[in-house]
Amino acid sequence: MPRPVGSFAPGAAVLVVLALLVAGCGNPGPGSPEASGGLLAGRADLRGTSYVVGGGPTTPLRLLCQVTIAAVQAADGDATDECGKVGALDVHDPPEESDVDTGWASLRTTLPDGTPAPDGEVPASSPTLAALRAVDAPRGVAWLDPTAFDGADVVVTRPGVAADLPALAATAPATLCAVADAVPGTTTAPGTAALTAAYGFAPAVVAQDANAVLAGVATGRCTAGLVPGDAGRVPALGLVVLPDVRGALTGPAGPRGYAPVMRTGVLDAHPAVADLLGEVTRRLDGVAMRGMVREVEVDGRDPRDVARRWLVAEGLVGKG
Repeated sequence: MPRPVGSFAPGAAVLVVLALLVAGCGNPGPGSPEASGGLLAGRADLRGTSYVVGGGPTTPLRLLCQVTIAAVQAADGDATDECGKVGALDVHDPPEESDVDTGWASLRTTLPDGTPAPDGEVPASSPTLAALRAVDAPRGVAWLDPTAFDGADVVVTRPGVAADLPALAATAPATLCAVADAVPGTTTAPGTAALTAAYGFAPAVVAQDANAVLAGVATGRCTAGLVPGDAGRVPALGLVVLPDVRGALTGPAGPRGYAPVMRTGVLDAHPAVADLLGEVTRRLDGVAMRGMVREVEVDGRDPRDVARRWLVAEGLVGKG
């Protein structure tokens, strides 16, 4: 349940201190202003509540954690930053073992039992949102609606090369570069075979890592490259993402977005928090996430500041 403002769960002081030591968590310094105003201020009234927000270890999850904190503050609630913790996993722990009230999880990297896959790996068959809700309801965990952005691999190229993947496949000669075992979790076919089956691409040229693929595309050694959908260097290098009009990279089950997960008692106490976070998830597409990841991983900015700048730019928060 949300705790009254000013209350502190047992051991929370130790956890907050530990969270401050986690690199990149974005914890605010003394006197750092809270978010306020904007569209989110009218979506829910969270006065008198306090939420402990977890999220990590990837850059997208840390950003989503910071977005949640700012959203709660804009609705006049209080939020404790534990963005160094794996929020979805901690929500599954009993309240006496973890004080985290809410976090985020990727449907692509969640196991059928509702827990995150080890090391962020994509299971062979990702569960649906309905299945996760059914599994977690008896455990007191609720899944809210996910983002459109799901982190699936994308094909990128230089501006003006092609409008979509069918047009790219018709470009001769088109050299597709990718890392070994790209497109993890694609159920139609493993690796780049999914693109071959759907669009007729020739076998990919294997590069050392995603950065090498991106460099190859930027310099023209590769016509296009297959890279993680949240790669911040895509906008940094001025590359464009080509629409996967045949769904080869997401598989027949479709997108697997990032969803807020929350203790059921917390949600039941203030159901309007679902509308609050819904305003966020509806706007979080690939362009938004790649742009924020770029600011963190390429430009070296704090996830907290990046998340709040995005919220202000979207009109969701007036200041933060």
